[in-house]
Amino acid sequence: MRAAVLHRFGGTDALELHDDWPDPHVGPGDALVEVHACSVGRALDVEARGRGADFHVRLPRILGSDPAGVVRAVGSAVRDFRPGDRVVSTSSLFCGRCEWCRRGDTHACEDHGALGIQRDGGDAELCAVPAGTLAPVPDHVSFVQAAAMGVAYPVSWNLLRHAGRLDAGQDVLVMGAAGGLGIAGVLIARALGAHPIAAVGSPQRMRQCRELLGVQDVVSYADAGWGERVRGLSRDGRGVDVVFENISDPATFDDALSTLRTGGHLVTCGSHGGGTVPLCSQRLYRRNLTVAGRTGASVTMTREVFALVAEGRLQPPPVPHVFPLEEIAAAHEAAAGRGLFNRAVLQIRPEVPPAGRGGPDPPRRQTPA
Repeated sequence: MRAAVLHRFGGTDALELHDDWPDPHVGPGDALVEVHACSVGRALDVEARGRGADFHVRLPRILGSDPAGVVRAVGSAVRDFRPGDRVVSTSSLFCGRCEWCRRGDTHACEDHGALGIQRDGGDAELCAVPAGTLAPVPDHVSFVQAAAMGVAYPVSWNLLRHAGRLDAGQDVLVMGAAGGLGIAGVLIARALGAHPIAAVGSPQRMRQCRELLGVQDVVSYADAGWGERVRGLSRDGRGVDVVFENISDPATFDDALSTLRTGGHLVTCGSHGGGTVPLCSQRLYRRNLTVAGRTGASVTMTREVFALVAEGRLQPPPVPHVFPLEEIAAAHEAAAGRGLFNRAVLQIRPEVPPAGRGGPDPPRRQTPA
């Protein structure tokens, strides 16, 4: 099979294209997926390529945490999927045996891992995926869109619905709203009947959020006093119910926290802004605030959010930046920069739309502005 293989840690030249890499072994609990698309993320792809030892990556390795495609075969223990099913992987690997897994909190597994890190991922024509990581892809969603959703939608759902307890009529500040997690946060908030306020870092990103996501209220955290602006956009001027924080930048974290109304929740994942942030404990207890972090999402949460997509209540995201597998180096370079709207996605093979659904946009490479 064709595959992009990481043989050493380093720059994009460490990714080598092979035309005859061995097909993956399919275990009893696995599904063999014919991959059509797979996203390129900053952490599980770009950072893992550059400093894989920090991620406990063993070489050689095929990266790619969220392949989307068609099931071609299943292992003897698989009951939920069959050949021909359209699926996407949500990346989360779990043991199924520890205390957390037995409780259903598979995302908190004591032996938690990620596809493309602990085992070969989707930057190839075929990928053997544990069936427990898979979610069905509705016919109205393209594989390119599904790959962009695979990790971001379950994580954002866990943070907003479960950790943040976001509900209809509430206000939510979505930080990094032009990124993969941020876009998912905006669309999930809207699906829940909440009022999203998008926060981004530039006027260009403000325009993109308005035009591509249809967000009315957008602020730039490059502007002085942006936190006060957010509070003014809340329903009564007292602040938002939830802050969806996925940057962890010390320059913006305290201002984001300050936008919460009494009793509010700040939910967080991701640390591209550095990870170490100021936190005023007096503000926490005087205003009864909660700060909660989450990794991934459980199987149950994943099924919840993809059920909303299947029902048409939650829309798939726009995906402006698509690259063929042969241009994986360019996709990694784009993902490492700050110019993308949503994630870069590799299109491994052309997609043939199911009957009754128009095809996705043709494969294209777009250079970030």
